[in-house]
Amino acid sequence: MHADAARLSKTLEKLGYQLVDGIWQHPERRIAAFLGDFIDTGRDNRKVIEQVRTMVKAGNAIAVMGNHELNALHYHTPGKNWLNTDDGFMRAHDDKNRGQHQSFLDEYPVGSAEAQDVMNWFLTLPLFLELEGLRLVHACWDARHVDLVEKRWSDGRLKAEDLQEVAFERTDFAQAVVNLVKGPEATLPSGCGFHDYRRTWREKARIKWWADPAGANWRDATLSVPNPLELPDSSIEGKLDCAFYAPDAPPSSSDTTSALDCRWYPMPRMSFA
Repeated sequence: MHADAARLSKTLEKLGYQLVDGIWQHPERRIAAFLGDFIDTGRDNRKVIEQVRTMVKAGNAIAVMGNHELNALHYHTPGKNWLNTDDGFMRAHDDKNRGQHQSFLDEYPVGSAEAQDVMNWFLTLPLFLELEGLRLVHACWDARHVDLVEKRWSDGRLKAEDLQEVAFERTDFAQAVVNLVKGPEATLPSGCGFHDYRRTWREKARIKWWADPAGANWRDATLSVPNPLELPDSSIEGKLDCAFYAPDAPPSSSDTTSALDCRWYPMPRMSFA
């Protein structure tokens, strides 16, 4: 939802949810599934967090962590970052990262009690959920990475002691976490790149993990590229490091949709707040 409270409300209303005593609920007791990225960009971080949080606590929704929640955890947690800046946090407080996170910081300053409370809630969000006939993940369902995370934590939730390891993205565990919330990336051919939505030049592109790119070109096999014409119109050479999703695997929902109404799936009564 990226801090867009109006979008959240309109989505829930369209799905038939009603606001009762300040909590969204469905008359048929449906459960909404949220796929992360509740914060940043928009101006309603607090409203979105509070509405999702109350729904989860009431058993009216389930939710998984997105990359913006993980970024926030690193931004607000003291430690070291891979850029080796001297600001003392696991995510550098540079102009780029501050600009991306500014709308959240306006409502939840670093070091405030309210910010820490939200960080604690972020850590209750699992990286993925596998339910009966349905899989939920923010960016990419890769069985190798799901298994690796589950070997350490069977509930699929990060712990505070994992954050420094994940911030450096060096270990297999850290790379598995990043892949689940950000998706696999492939390095573009030498000299090629594109501008992302913030006009930042990138030489790696996210790939469509649900579609084997054999025989496809870069423009067809990638996503989150504002202008695909910036990419080379050539076939992908070599093997990409991604376990592409099998056509006969259970349905998997990622952040291609930000809220899913689980009407047609048998859902347990779950709460993660």
